[in-house]
Amino acid sequence: MKKISIALTALTLTALAAAAPSASAQPAQSSPAPNNSVAAAAAADGYLYAWDGFARSGAQCRWQGNDDNWDTCSGISMRNRASSLENRGYAGAYEDVDLYYSPSWQGSRNCLPNGYYLDNLTGIYFLWDGKAGQGQTMNNNIASHRWSNNC
Repeated sequence: MKKISIALTALTLTALAAAAPSASAQPAQSSPAPNNSVAAAAAADGYLYAWDGFARSGAQCRWQGNDDNWDTCSGISMRNRASSLENRGYAGAYEDVDLYYSPSWQGSRNCLPNGYYLDNLTGIYFLWDGKAGQGQTMNNNIASHRWSNNC
């Protein structure tokens, strides 16, 4: 329970930090997107899933292990394309997923706890940590991931 509250606190703090004024203007979204929601993932199967559309729509990739560059995934590139995510990892060691702004696990990161599904990454942001990508939306900005012990 403590782990879930820490992860949700991190997501909340990230969203609040992103609400601060930005030095660069962000383009307006051309079509309405679903509301941001955090929900329970489907049954565990050991994979991290990413879709290039909201709410599990569009092209999809899945990974069982770490990936230092999302340029290749079953013949397609998911780098900087993911708009919804689902962590169906198994509970236990290395059940959470750290998501990175840059390839090779570089730049700012955020974490998707085990068993969580995010239907819209637009309102989810990388942590303010002084690294490349800090405070940027995670939507269409994830380049690598690795499994971790906790968020």
